[in-house]
Amino acid sequence: MNDLSHALYSEIDEGPHPLLTWSQDRLGLGVPVMDGYHHEFLSILSALNTMPDGVFTTLFAELLRHTHEHFSQEEKLMRETQFPAMREHVDEHLRVMGDLESMLARVKRGRMMMPREFVKNGMPEWFALHLATMDSALAAHLKIELNLDQD
Repeated sequence: MNDLSHALYSEIDEGPHPLLTWSQDRLGLGVPVMDGYHHEFLSILSALNTMPDGVFTTLFAELLRHTHEHFSQEEKLMRETQFPAMREHVDEHLRVMGDLESMLARVKRGRMMMPREFVKNGMPEWFALHLATMDSALAAHLKIELNLDQD
C-alpha cells in the first residue's frame, strides 16, 4: 500500500466509513483538471449523504452526469497522450457508470436503501482505491506528457 492509499484507507477505517472530504494535500494529484473533478465529485457525494429522498433523487442524477463528464475528460487526456493503461482504466470507468446507472434506476423507483448505502460506503471506498491506483498512475503519466510542474 502506498502513502496515498494508506492515508485514504486509514481515514475510512476510523468508524463506519466516513465520507471522504477534499484536501489538496491529501488527495490532490497535481493535475488541475483531475483535482477539480475529484473535488466536485466528493462535494456531491458528501451532500448526497445528508439529503432527503426528493433532493437525493435530483442530486444522484447530477452525480451520474458529473461522473460521466469527469470520466470523458480523463479518457480524452488518455487518448491524447497515449496512456498505456487506457483500456483497463476505461473498463473501470464503464463498470462504475453501470453501477451508478443501476442505482439511479432504483432511486427513480423510490428504492433508496441500496443507493444510500452505495453513496455512504461503496463510492468512497471505490474512490479511495481508484485515486490511489489508476488515477495516480494517470496523473504521473500526464505530468510527464504535458510537462506539468513536478512538486
